[in-house]
Amino acid sequence: MVFTNAVKTGASAASRKPIHSSRTIQQCLSQSQTRMAITRLAPTAMSVKRWQTTAQPEKIVEKKEYSNVTKKVVYGLARMLGYYSTGSTAIRASHDLYRICAEHSEANKDFFIEACNLPDNFQSWFSVTQLHVWMLMVRLRGEKNGKLYIQELVNRLFDDAEHRMRSHGITQQRMINSYIKDLLAQFHGGVVAYDEGMCKDDPVLAAALWRNLFAPTSNNAVHLAYVVQYIRQELKALDDLDGEKLNAGIVHFGKPNASI
Repeated sequence: MVFTNAVKTGASAASRKPIHSSRTIQQCLSQSQTRMAITRLAPTAMSVKRWQTTAQPEKIVEKKEYSNVTKKVVYGLARMLGYYSTGSTAIRASHDLYRICAEHSEANKDFFIEACNLPDNFQSWFSVTQLHVWMLMVRLRGEKNGKLYIQELVNRLFDDAEHRMRSHGITQQRMINSYIKDLLAQFHGGVVAYDEGMCKDDPVLAAALWRNLFAPTSNNAVHLAYVVQYIRQELKALDDLDGEKLNAGIVHFGKPNASI
């Protein structure tokens, strides 16, 4: 009896006060959909804001100017450490001088290899580069510290020769030393012969070129005339070159001409 009354009471209460009307359910659904939409949109809006706020305008970096006191201190330390000593200056200039010799030899292969019919090998590279080094040696002899510059320039030539040997697969130091010894004897012989030809006349210079530059090949007198003409032209240009530019490693070789 009590259970039956309780069920009736609950049923009558439910009929009087419904849990949710249709309007209330629609409002709840609408609020839920709004919250879901806001949740989906929030990260995108934050991302846009984040990209906008982190973008920085390009800064113009101004070149820093050092005070005279700072410059004097740096220059003084460099001088005290030997940066401006004669030996250090000669070493730095020799790198530039030798680089010009090596680059000129490579850039004018059309003249030495094609026009003068020299073989394209290591021996031709060394002989042509030595020829340009010798022309700089002639000019450096007239400078106050020319002997030191010449020594450093020759060192660069043989450093490069050893590097090229290693790059061609020769790694045994004993074999490299043997090749360097032969090249050194060839270098000294060429310098003496070229000096004699320079001081005498063109036939003597041509004979020196025949023995030291054209020895492995069968060339004719026209090829010799081309190179003799080129040497006389460059020795004249180097003689007119300012000594300060030469000591600073600023030098230029002209274009060889395959015509008389």
